[in-house]
Amino acid sequence: MAATTLLTSDQFLALPEEFDQYGNRIKDELIGGEVVKMPQPSYLHDRIKNRISRLLGRYLDANPTVPFDSLVEAGAQVSEYDTFVPDVAIVRVGEQPLSTRIYRGAPELAIEVVSPSDTAKHLDRKVEAYLRGGAKSVWIVFPETRSVMVHTQESVRKLKGDQSLTDPLLPGFSCPVSAFFELT
Repeated sequence: MAATTLLTSDQFLALPEEFDQYGNRIKDELIGGEVVKMPQPSYLHDRIKNRISRLLGRYLDANPTVPFDSLVEAGAQVSEYDTFVPDVAIVRVGEQPLSTRIYRGAPELAIEVVSPSDTAKHLDRKVEAYLRGGAKSVWIVFPETRSVMVHTQESVRKLKGDQSLTDPLLPGFSCPVSAFFELT
């Protein structure tokens, strides 16, 4: 069996972008030095991701003293061998120049909406890399079970239904998990 050559994040970011036959950019991430191609997200995936972003955006707009901003699908160079595109990221405002091509470091909060193509191995590696890279929390959102796993350095919590999702990073934020899936 041939050994796989691992790429660094800098090498990965220097690769030319790839496009499919329709001109759409092929989404990929660097997970543990391995380039992983990501299929186009489903309509449901995009709706959930945007719903979460709107809920967090409303909270941030109502709490201007909280020094964060919400980003949708912004690249993050989390470590030397990990470059991800979280579905939603909460980042500290003013931490990096606006001219930066990609966010350097882990977001304070990374949110990943699970797609059918996601593997448990890749999700685990991403959670570990985010937390090792300095993220305070990682929320893994499971559309199929309408649940959320909240990972921190100290714990993992599973929430669903009307259980309230709170996070010490976002003082006063409280939202029932079911609100993430209210897409009407």
